[in-house]
Amino acid sequence: MSASCGLCERDLEHGYLCPGDTLALAERLDRLPKLFAELGLYLAPAPRPLGERVTTSPAEAPLPLNEAVLDLRHGGIALVLESWRADIQSVRGWGPPAIEGSIDRRVMASCRWLGMSLEWIASSYPAAGDLAREVRELEGAALSIVGAKPDRGRPLGQCVAVVDQEGTACGATIRYRNGDIRLVCPWCACVYEAKDFLTLHRFQPDEAA
Repeated sequence: MSASCGLCERDLEHGYLCPGDTLALAERLDRLPKLFAELGLYLAPAPRPLGERVTTSPAEAPLPLNEAVLDLRHGGIALVLESWRADIQSVRGWGPPAIEGSIDRRVMASCRWLGMSLEWIASSYPAAGDLAREVRELEGAALSIVGAKPDRGRPLGQCVAVVDQEGTACGATIRYRNGDIRLVCPWCACVYEAKDFLTLHRFQPDEAA
């Protein structure tokens, strides 16, 4: 049976999320609790635009907290993650998840649970693409406030793993970040250990030519 990735729409032999988008989702779920904690440092009121008229009327006083951060910290992120977890448990015939602890612990618990369920999500959950898309949007919203972006690394070359019976090479871009001792292809999930880096370079199309 042929299928397509619910996020990037690449053709798949089976399942609902390609290996590359599954890996990216795993990385976002790993980063989200840290971003969520960092958002707490941005709860102070957002600065006023230059030239905006300031009123001293109590009825028009600014909110004491940054609304965008408040929405993400006390609703957006936790509730979205928990709703996905609840839906997955329902699809699998399980009861609803237990919601307990602080908001930070709830985000961490949901991210950990979803991360541990990714193999099933990618292969068996029809809404996997929508889940990956919404988690990507949550991370983007948090990053727009925090201002930090994950280090994507520099391109090292194209993945040379064979992906079909005709001997076709994957061709996805492999990126290297300082200190990496293993690289994972974002599309086919082929793993390159440090001892393989030279071989990867040797078999690049330009090098072969």
